[in-house]
Amino acid sequence: MKARGAVVATLLGVMLLSAAYPLRQYATQDSRVAGLVRQERALDAKIVALRHQQELLQSDDEVERIAREELGMVRPGEVAFAVVGGAPAAGPQAGSSRKVAAPAAAPAAAWYERWWEASVRAFTGMR
Repeated sequence: MKARGAVVATLLGVMLLSAAYPLRQYATQDSRVAGLVRQERALDAKIVALRHQQELLQSDDEVERIAREELGMVRPGEVAFAVVGGAPAAGPQAGSSRKVAAPAAAPAAAWYERWWEASVRAFTGMR
């Protein structure tokens, strides 16, 4: 009887262990499916945004806005002006979704660069 119990216990153990591998595969595939579902939702949102942008680009007003702001184009008879070296007076227009960055100031020289330039000036002035 003990031998028969050992064989039954061994068979049950083998059956349980053989069921563990498919369960692990199921869990792995389930996480992959969840990741693909998240990716699909993100792509759907991107498609909606691109369709909205496509609809905007169908209007003449939007095409003209892009031509003027991004390409610097003007209509025949208009005169284009470019402001050089100045900060923008009022910032971007109210209808514009693009942000205009202020010109970046030149970074200050490091202390060792200023020291080296002062040393060179001092030594060249002594000769």
